[in-house]
Amino acid sequence: MDLVDLYMTVRSYWIAWVLMLFIGMIVWVYWPKRRKAMDAHARIPLEDDR
Repeated sequence: MDLVDLYMTVRSYWIAWVLMLFIGMIVWVYWPKRRKAMDAHARIPLEDDR
């Protein structure tokens, strides 16, 4: 296996890895158990700084 073959293999797995990571983050954020925490995070910009 030369470097070009290795590069093509790693490149194809890299796309799959990033896609799985993205889907995992979406599932983590929208998981029903985390709703209260995410609602609190969403209100941070609206809170008064005083």
